[in-house]
Amino acid sequence: MNQPPRDPDPEEPLDETIVRDEWGEETVVRRDEPVVPETIVDEYEEVPVRRPPLIWPWLLAFLVLVLGGLGAYYYFSQKDENTVPRVVGEREESAQATIREAGFEPRSERQESPKPLGVVLDQSPDGGTELEEGKTVLLTVSGGPPRETVPDVVGEQTAAAVAAVEAASFEAKVTEVFSDKQAGTVVEQDPTAGGNLKEGSSVALTVSKGRKPVDVPDVVGTTSSEATATLREAGLEANLVPVPSDRPAGTVLAQNPAASTSVRSGTKVRLNVARAPDETTPATTESTPTTTQATTTTAPTTTAPTTTAPTTTAPPARATVPDVVGQELAVGARGFGDEGLKVAVKYVPSREAQGRIVAQAQPAGTERRSGDTVQVNVSSGPSPAAATTVPDVAGQDQRAARSRLEAAGFEVLAVELASASSVVGKVISQTPAGAASIPGGSLVILFVGRA
Repeated sequence: MNQPPRDPDPEEPLDETIVRDEWGEETVVRRDEPVVPETIVDEYEEVPVRRPPLIWPWLLAFLVLVLGGLGAYYYFSQKDENTVPRVVGEREESAQATIREAGFEPRSERQESPKPLGVVLDQSPDGGTELEEGKTVLLTVSGGPPRETVPDVVGEQTAAAVAAVEAASFEAKVTEVFSDKQAGTVVEQDPTAGGNLKEGSSVALTVSKGRKPVDVPDVVGTTSSEATATLREAGLEANLVPVPSDRPAGTVLAQNPAASTSVRSGTKVRLNVARAPDETTPATTESTPTTTQATTTTAPTTTAPTTTAPTTTAPPARATVPDVVGQELAVGARGFGDEGLKVAVKYVPSREAQGRIVAQAQPAGTERRSGDTVQVNVSSGPSPAAATTVPDVAGQDQRAARSRLEAAGFEVLAVELASASSVVGKVISQTPAGAASIPGGSLVILFVGRA
């Protein structure tokens, strides 16, 4: 219960109270003033607790500002992104076009696969991935099945070549053509040996079916040399057969096959060539009557006339000049030797290879006496060796003559000819002759006697 205010005691000293407010200002309250009685009502007044100011709202606001700035920076710093299309299973050309349309750059890598050639097997990044525009999308593309190496079958016969191609897991495609090669020989292949093809691919084989048929030219009435050259140009060969005739020696009288006949290239054409008539010494008969004059004392004696038997000289053996133009000297010389003839060699400048016969003095098919000599011109070559003098070995033993010529740097060919027993095994003659100057290393021919 409230007590009534007490009257101030006049004897009690007056005092004063200093009151300090919340801002630090001081107020002096004097108690000497008379107190006015008043009704005092008790009230409960809540005194607020003084607390420090709050900081977290400011921190929260700052954090919001920072995050907003970072978000804005990220948003504005990012480039445009697109979705990578899925192209696995498509053809390479179509897949590349799709990738470019989406704003990316395609790049292809090939890989062996049983899938068809050119099909996309994989991609990176995968379809549906977000990717920055202009970036590369890698495509793994099928290169087809594994490849095998093509074998070399040129020069093989057809059956063996086909077997080799099939053994390498390829298919052989055979085409026949005319060729100088033997029929059935592979003359060309495509692809060439060493190439790589996938299994089951085709290899083209070009196979010879022999020489192409040609029409036989008409050479009747020409010389044997002209006829031989004409036949050679047509891809044919001449078979010269000398026959008696009153026509000039070497004239072609007939041919078989006939002109315009179609034959295979390389066929031999028989040419009947006129030869000179045989030279025969006529038989002579001498009859010398002998008369013995009678005397008077002796009965006359009559002696029968003496008759000398007629003498017949055997005709000399005949030989036919062979065609050797275009042959090597060694081959041509043997051809003359087989006919019983000799050659006289003359080296001449020519673009033909050294040692090749470029001309002969007598046309092929001409009739000559056995043992006669026919001159042939032989090429010294485009770049002949330095001239060397030929040693004279005529009359020497064959072995000694060969050794001497070989020591001088020449090649030697011995051709045997029938001769008298006194010269068997000896050099009857040589060509070029001794002391002749010919390119070093050339061929010297020795004609050696045989029984």
